[in-house]
Amino acid sequence: MHILQVRDLKVSYGGITAVKGIDFEIKSGELVALIGANGAGKSSTLNALAGIISASAGEIQFNREPVSHLPAYELVKRGLSLVPEGRGVFKRMTVFENLQMGAFLQQNPAEFKRL
Repeated sequence: MHILQVRDLKVSYGGITAVKGIDFEIKSGELVALIGANGAGKSSTLNALAGIISASAGEIQFNREPVSHLPAYELVKRGLSLVPEGRGVFKRMTVFENLQMGAFLQQNPAEFKRL
């Protein structure tokens, strides 16, 4: 089963296109990495998936439900969130504890499991 499906995702900042159309699928149990050079659109892609910025085009489905139009707080309620790096993390917490913060609004945060 696909957890996340992305089709022709585009992200623009004014007249500058940061992501020019990316497609991918993530299935249950998969571990995926998004890699690329500086300025390739990695952060823009993740921010659009998490609802932090709006995609200019494309479709995002999470658990087979279209979510492209939803704000970040609604995506978090559904279990989709972004855990930032560097300055955006809780420094005294472990990686796992930081990830658990993304599950804080879940009905039962104890169900959040390690990969």
